[in-house]
Amino acid sequence: MTIRLSEPPLPSPLPRISRESLGIPSERDRYALKRDLTIQKVNTLLLPTMRKHGIDMWIVLDREYHPDPLAREIGGRGGVRNAHIFYDNGETLEKIFIFSHGSRVDLVSMLYDELIHYGYRPEGLKPHLREAVQKRNPKKIGLNMSPTIPMADGLSVELKKYLDDAIGPDLAAREVSAELVARDFRATRLPVETELYRKLVGWTVAWEEEGFSRVGITPGVTTPDYLHWWWRERALEIGLEICSFLPGCRVIRNGYHSMINDPNEPFQPGDVLSIDAGLQFAGYHTDIKRMAYILKPGETEAPASLQKAYRDAKKVTDALCGFMVPGRPGYEVWQMTTDWAAEEGYEISYPLGSGVSAASTAPEVGIYCHSVGTDVHDIGAWISEINPEGFGDRVTFPMTPDNWYSVELHVSTPIPEWDNRIVKCTIEETAVMTEHGPELIVPRQEELLLIPS
Repeated sequence: MTIRLSEPPLPSPLPRISRESLGIPSERDRYALKRDLTIQKVNTLLLPTMRKHGIDMWIVLDREYHPDPLAREIGGRGGVRNAHIFYDNGETLEKIFIFSHGSRVDLVSMLYDELIHYGYRPEGLKPHLREAVQKRNPKKIGLNMSPTIPMADGLSVELKKYLDDAIGPDLAAREVSAELVARDFRATRLPVETELYRKLVGWTVAWEEEGFSRVGITPGVTTPDYLHWWWRERALEIGLEICSFLPGCRVIRNGYHSMINDPNEPFQPGDVLSIDAGLQFAGYHTDIKRMAYILKPGETEAPASLQKAYRDAKKVTDALCGFMVPGRPGYEVWQMTTDWAAEEGYEISYPLGSGVSAASTAPEVGIYCHSVGTDVHDIGAWISEINPEGFGDRVTFPMTPDNWYSVELHVSTPIPEWDNRIVKCTIEETAVMTEHGPELIVPRQEELLLIPS
């Protein structure tokens, strides 16, 4: 079998972004940032969140190589079996951590009031867990069990049996789902979190836009597949990591949309490009799209038809953001936006391919916003149609202040010089919800990026 290595783009004399130019903290500094944010968030938000949902004890159990999805946000770490216990004693929040392996950093000792280290002793976690719960005799014990929210469903069947055996049937009868505690604790963002996330979103934009320039692309030479790997390498070079999904680069040429990360066909003048990608830093993840146009020889701007198509996409984005108001459920935002789009003459696309998709020469809109931040598709409200199998309850969640949302959509517009075949303009920005509506974390893309040929 012959292994073919892709050819690199020609060297570029253009300046390149760097860890230093972006101000990306060192490993030691990012640990301190995340440690202090974790402590501040637990101490600020967790007690009122538990009281809001009527749960006076929250137990998060996990084990080695099978961490609970929320463990990192409460100072969790691997072990034989670990128990993170938070108890509202009526005055303060008691924080107890029972664990098998000691920590090599100071977060745990700074966050928890009581540390119980059982190591590999034969009794294991069970007697310590039993004593901690029975001693406090909680009225409601919240556990991470959820039929539709993956991040709030970390308790395994075996750990549930282990807990019930430890605390006995009377206390086990008081167990309830803590999914709304998990949701509100994670999705509600402190101002200091938003400021850090604003930097990460800005770094993501700079990284994507560097790729959509002559630094990353040599027309006629570079392929989308090569650029995808180039982005991955550049992320590591500037001290960041790729999100759980890989950079996806698509080419639109005369109305024909290529496969994502095509390894065969180089970029050419006249191509429209789109990227969907994200970076992670200190436990936070971004999800951002950008679009570009490769100028033909003699061109100084994109054709008027493509500029109009992007303006049309921004118009739909403005309408969507206008319907995103605090307290409104996600599915209602979707319905109001798609009703408006239909009145404007657009066909409506459905995120999972259910329902009717637009013809390749018809104006068409698809709306699929989601909570974002700690995961790419996060725990808070989503904006889409009601689809329990696809989205669970998340489309029924209300838009909530201090939550981060991905403002994600596409608008397909026929281009006359392409025989009315469409250009699919993909928009994805990030907003923090305020009392007055969504506020973009960083300035949005206002026009197509231009790449000289």
